[in-house]
Parts: sequence; C-alpha cells; structure tokens
Amino acid sequence: MAHKTIPTTVVVQVLYRYCDYDTPFWARSNTKSGRWHTAGDGPTQYLSSTTDGAWADLIRNEALVTEEEIALVRMPLWQCRIDQAYIVDYSDFEKAEAAGFPPDALIDDDQERCRAEGKRLRELGYGGITAPAAALPGATTTTLFGGKVSIDWSATTRLASAIPAAVLTVGAPPRGLLARTRFIGQKHAEYEQYRSRQLAQKRARARKRSDGRRSDK
Repeated sequence: MAHKTIPTTVVVQVLYRYCDYDTPFWARSNTKSGRWHTAGDGPTQYLSSTTDGAWADLIRNEALVTEEEIALVRMPLWQCRIDQAYIVDYSDFEKAEAAGFPPDALIDDDQERCRAEGKRLRELGYGGITAPAAALPGATTTTLFGGKVSIDWSATTRLASAIPAAVLTVGAPPRGLLARTRFIGQKHAEYEQYRSRQLAQKRARARKRSDGRRSDK
C-alpha cells in the first residue's frame, strides 16, 4: 500500500500507564521490542487513553486468564499529563487506511509492520503515534518517541521531554475487565466493525454501478 499524506494531531490529555518503577518513562532505549519500536530504536513510551486500557495491556501482556489471578496483582498505575505535538493520527482504522498504512496491522499479533512504520515515522521526525489499542477495543494507545522524564504533577511543563506524572493508584485491574480484554489470537471487535462498514460500502457502490448500467439501457 503506497504511503500518502500522514495525518497528525496534538495530544493534550491525561494518559495512563502501569509501571512498577519510580518513573513511568524510558530515558534510555527500551530493553525489549514493542508494537511501534524494535529494541535499539531509541526510547519509546506507551500510554493508554483510559485506565481500563492500561490495565487491559497488563492483563494481556502477563497472560492473566482468571479473575483470581488478576485479584493478586499489586501494580502502580500512573497518570501522565501529555502535551505533545506532531503525533501521527492513526487513531482509527479509516485514518490509517487513508494514509496508506494497512489498517489490520494496527492490531495484528505480528507487530513487524508496525515496527517498520514506527521506525520510518521516527526517522521522519514525528513525535509519536496514536492508534487503536490492541488489548482493548474502543480504547487508543499513544506512543511517544524519545526519552522522557517525569516531573511533579503540579509542575509547569517547559520541555517536551518533561511530563508531569503521578501514581494514581496501586492495585489490580477492575473485576470484569478480563471479559473485555483481547488476547493474542482473538478477533478485535472494533476492527471487525470497521471491516463490516467497508464491506457494506463496497456492496453499496456495486449496487449503484449496477443500477447505473441498467438505467443506461
């Protein structure tokens, strides 16, 4: 699929991330690869649009499959006050497709296409990517490129690399979230809805062409 105009947005909102270190951010290169980076690409931050989205990432990443396992979790959940510009806006499947990026790649269990795209966008100078959350349909994940440091929640941000952050809670994902979490190998409800819309639009266009041909006779 050919690359087209890349949509961008400014992300100004509180985002969430689980992390049991004294800071939620990477200042140095991540030790493991993630959806939008390969280890060694440079520091990369992953944050969710909702607390449920962050907890769903934990459930999926740790392969917690029972409510009893989840209830044993004691994990800090951080809130991070983001004000970042030049973020690539792949926040829904239509936007990614319009930009020339395969929409199914956004939530594919094989992350190689996203990693290649992340590397390309990082090299072009973009600040990060907002995209549908693979672990929780309906949520989004914002990925920030580059090292970040946490500052006091009440502090005024003067540098893009300094982000106000604080622990929101220490505990476990809420009961019932397990049923809404998408695990590896499962269908993504939001993507399936997108596919259904695309198919309906394709059928509507085909009927319109068919009707036009009949009217010409």
